[in-house]
Amino acid sequence: MKIKKLNESDIKHLVKRVLEQRESERYMFFSNLQQIRRQMDILLDMDPQMVEDIIENGHDWAQDHIATAKESIDQVFDFIMNKEKEEDVVIIDSEMSEGKKKSGTKLCSRGKAAAKAKYEVYPSAYANGYAVQVCQGKKPGLDGKKKCSPPYC
Repeated sequence: MKIKKLNESDIKHLVKRVLEQRESERYMFFSNLQQIRRQMDILLDMDPQMVEDIIENGHDWAQDHIATAKESIDQVFDFIMNKEKEEDVVIIDSEMSEGKKKSGTKLCSRGKAAAKAKYEVYPSAYANGYAVQVCQGKKPGLDGKKKCSPPYC
């Protein structure tokens, strides 16, 4: 493995990148993705036969961990790609869809609006749970009335 000595300008550059990343609420998400990429690049640059010999020498757990990590990354990737597709859905006539369930949305508009008003963080598990209850007519919406909204009726 190569060891690289860092000089003062390298350290300043790294500190600057960390501070820039922290400005985002999700800096750890992106930082973790970058760390995964760096580590995978290092592993893929290694001699495959050497890695295979190590794994075959009683370290099958490593293969299992890679398979589990791949499944987790696949799930996140699929989720984000599906969310991106949902945002691409365009509603042509907003008056026709008012009060109706929009395609690609699992919550009624009344429930979403009430949850966004009640909770600071939306979407979240609590906010979505509240939104479903508003859609089902169990909790009042922004108008203060409890009524069931499609598709929950």
